[in-house]
Amino acid sequence: MRSLTFEKSHLPLVGIILLIAASLVYLGLQLRTNPVDEAIKSDRILDILVILEEKGKPVSTQLFFYYPATGKGAVLDLPGDLGLIIKSVNKVDRIDSVYQAGRPQAYVSELSRLLATEIPLWLVFDEKGLGRVCDLLEGVEIFLPEAVDSKGPPRVLLPSGATTLDGDKLVQYAGWSPPDEDDAEASSRRQRLYQSLVRKIGGRSDWITRADVFPTFRDCVGTNLGSEGLRKFVREIARIDIDHLVMQRVTGTRRAVDRNILLFPHYDGDLVRDIVKQTLNALASSTGALADKIYTVEILNGTPLKGLANRTAEIFQSFGYDVVSVGNADREDYPRTEILYRSVGREAAAGLGEVIQCGNVAPDPGATPRSDADFTIILGSDFNGRYVNGNR
Repeated sequence: MRSLTFEKSHLPLVGIILLIAASLVYLGLQLRTNPVDEAIKSDRILDILVILEEKGKPVSTQLFFYYPATGKGAVLDLPGDLGLIIKSVNKVDRIDSVYQAGRPQAYVSELSRLLATEIPLWLVFDEKGLGRVCDLLEGVEIFLPEAVDSKGPPRVLLPSGATTLDGDKLVQYAGWSPPDEDDAEASSRRQRLYQSLVRKIGGRSDWITRADVFPTFRDCVGTNLGSEGLRKFVREIARIDIDHLVMQRVTGTRRAVDRNILLFPHYDGDLVRDIVKQTLNALASSTGALADKIYTVEILNGTPLKGLANRTAEIFQSFGYDVVSVGNADREDYPRTEILYRSVGREAAAGLGEVIQCGNVAPDPGATPRSDADFTIILGSDFNGRYVNGNR
């Protein structure tokens, strides 16, 4: 039997074949892993989870909804201490208990289940990566309502007002939280940081995506986006209407579980699922809360039920509305919930009404407006605390 032999003269040919094969594989992967281009071409909304990680755990998780066709977006803050039944271990725990450093797949899966929506894309910045990106951007400017003076360790000392943070300071601020901070304040702090980071990346996107700079940026980010997908996303960030990003959050009730205080979403998670559903609808629409501004709302209780207006305010704040006033109506026997609007159109009022399934909207008939808010909601006896009865 004749034995097989390999001629050394074949080596260059083999090398060329391997090089071509490797190039084809690389090109195929890049084409396959560029969902940003696919979303733009198919006129779809992008859902991207952005995680800031410290000591192997997320200190900030923001679900970013972005519609490339309009440049509009919304951000939903997802705190790590959300309480729910963790499917993988079949027990009640905080949602970040399944998180593994640099490997967020299980965490993303639990969030997708909670929100009843697919989260196909994610970005992770650990301490080192976040600091390097900040320094690459030559600092990130953030507005601090109050001066920060935390004894630590490490000590965090920052002035109030607009200030530019370098990489080390930004990492310290990302992991800092005051001891007396409530849920709304914590969410606002995390989202201010996210908004500032996105603004700076968008402002320097042309520079970041340069051939000599982008590899450094890419090394700072953990993501399931391919290189070309990440590059395209950075370019898209420059088109985002940052000043009109709608900031949304999860509201709920805190309860103790195994010596941990967890935040259990209102209505067993139905409220936050509604937030996601209506956000996706509103982004693709020319009307609604995401159209062009953050609307202001006054909520008045027109029933004998105590605390109804305050509880309803939490619902609207979750959706990103600015509730500027809560109180009692002029009487307690309103049979129907009313939405009065002023200086805005009926379509915007209808979009607000969708939150509680209320179709009873009308312009404010008063010669002197009751409020400077864009809308006044008067809760009637047909409102069950979440929806207007008979409409859902």
